[in-house]
Amino acid sequence: MLNQLWRARPATHFRSKTVAGFLACFFGIFGLQNWYLKRPVAPVITIVSAALLAWSFTQPVWWDSIPFFILFVPLWAGFIESAVYCLKPDEKFDALYNTNQVRRKPSGVPPGLMALLNLLIAGMVSMFTLSMVVAHVTCLHMTC
Repeated sequence: MLNQLWRARPATHFRSKTVAGFLACFFGIFGLQNWYLKRPVAPVITIVSAALLAWSFTQPVWWDSIPFFILFVPLWAGFIESAVYCLKPDEKFDALYNTNQVRRKPSGVPPGLMALLNLLIAGMVSMFTLSMVVAHVTCLHMTC
């Protein structure tokens, strides 16, 4: 049952690894790659993330609130999924997301470049996440 939620529906058009990786890297926090890959769980991830973001904006300091910190979970999931999509062999990606579709040519260099870009952005976001957590913990023990 749970496995069916993550499986993609049959492809009606060819799905690109690079586009899936791009969506996961930049919009993974809202699960847009799941919409592109036609996963049934897509609306749940989008609604939960949007609700957490809206909830964080109701806090006095939105960037220092618990809902904002919870949003780092889908953000990191997007980075991990981006790397997985971009580095997965064409045959395995096509077997999961492009059933009954024919790949005209190998995906080549663009997924590798997207994986490198993903690594760069994930590194910057990890430093931001770490600094936010340190600042939050430090302010709990002091009067900020």
